[in-house]
Amino acid sequence: MLTKLDETLAHQGPTTFDHALTSDHRFFDRTVYGVHHDGELQLVMGLAAYKNMNVQEGFACVHQGDRQYNLRLSRALRPHIGEMHCGPLSIEIVEPWKKMRLVLEPGDYSHSFDLLCEAALPPTEEDHHFARVNGRPVQDYARFDQLLRVSGEFVLNGERTEVRDWFGFRDHSWGVRPGVGGFEPQNGQRPRGDGSLFIWLAFTTDDMGGQFQMAEDADGNLLSLDGHIGWPEDSGKPDLRVASVEHDISFIPGNRVFDTARLLVTTEDGQEFDIRAEAVGRPWAYKGTGYDSGYDDELGLGAWRGEELLVEHDIYDVSEPEEVGLPDGRRIRPVHREQPVRLTVNGHPGYGHLPVINWGRVSRYGLG
Repeated sequence: MLTKLDETLAHQGPTTFDHALTSDHRFFDRTVYGVHHDGELQLVMGLAAYKNMNVQEGFACVHQGDRQYNLRLSRALRPHIGEMHCGPLSIEIVEPWKKMRLVLEPGDYSHSFDLLCEAALPPTEEDHHFARVNGRPVQDYARFDQLLRVSGEFVLNGERTEVRDWFGFRDHSWGVRPGVGGFEPQNGQRPRGDGSLFIWLAFTTDDMGGQFQMAEDADGNLLSLDGHIGWPEDSGKPDLRVASVEHDISFIPGNRVFDTARLLVTTEDGQEFDIRAEAVGRPWAYKGTGYDSGYDDELGLGAWRGEELLVEHDIYDVSEPEEVGLPDGRRIRPVHREQPVRLTVNGHPGYGHLPVINWGRVSRYGLG
């Protein structure tokens, strides 16, 4: 099937753009944006395509106070391959790497927005993500990240909020990874361990920013580290690769979510960046976006839900630090929580997005 993308000279293989070069049902292409400022309102939204499942999805969720307002969207991908919209939700690339417009049109749900995102720093590529289990690739994907400054307006429950120079970030990833597109094939016993800690931070101050991620096992042994510290394009300064990260996280007693964190980042040239972060509002419960067996059918991301546009919206109770109240009355403690923060970097104020995702035993902090 030909699409408008086939008019370009950007083909990657001997097929049209409506096909992936792998038959793996989990193949995905997804972008996510986050916006916040001092906890007034917090937004996370995204669009995704699953070519081998013929699915296009979107989500747009807003936090205010102790409520998380969720909107989930799904439709057939074809014939609209390459189009950055899913029903009322759209992303317009006004100028690649420079300006993006995010729009959620009003509807029978609580919120809408029209936001212009402008680059605070150039985008950066993460190291390639690849892993096998028992000989089979369980993940094989690429991702880039970018720090943004955001302006425009939100409407929540009929109340308008002006957005002026708020913190924003985006990431865009594509390939194959677990937890998308339906079932995860089994090919034997998978090594699991008994716990882990994963830290991911994107941040900006007035004159710099950065992004890094790290993973440790239950005993604090480093499993992976990737990231950079950077400056605006017109600064003339080169990005610095992160060489090490020391962390000291204060978890709320009896919970696996944090209230403060100190991260001492050392770059490849020996510079140190002392980052002190404070949680702003409650962490996102990503089940509301469709992750973690989300959607009303609990089939999660990338599942086929019919040709026509499906619109789901609900409200989570996030008044407790870790426990989340679902609309059906269930109370859950999801592992996948992502926390907006205010922070300082060597004393300079800024904002960030700081997921600290942990499960099982984490010896350093007495968890599990």
